[in-house]
Amino acid sequence: MNQIRGALLADAESGSLARLHLDPAVHREAERLLLATDSLPLRTLDAPHIALAFSGRASHVLTFDRRMREAAVQAGMNVIDI
Repeated sequence: MNQIRGALLADAESGSLARLHLDPAVHREAERLLLATDSLPLRTLDAPHIALAFSGRASHVLTFDRRMREAAVQAGMNVIDI
């Protein structure tokens, strides 16, 4: 576990990872994504993750979850399946 934590901290320090905050703009984006549920197979806890990726200008989203992957792709994100 310490090895993983060390790797995450190193990635954060290098700029590969960033800590983002759930501010009101992110909440509004998550709500917008949820209201588009006719076209996005999005669950309530997936919406903030995708909204944070947008707000942080992430180039990719990493996920284990097939439904979150589909929603992120439909929202225009690049996805890496883990």
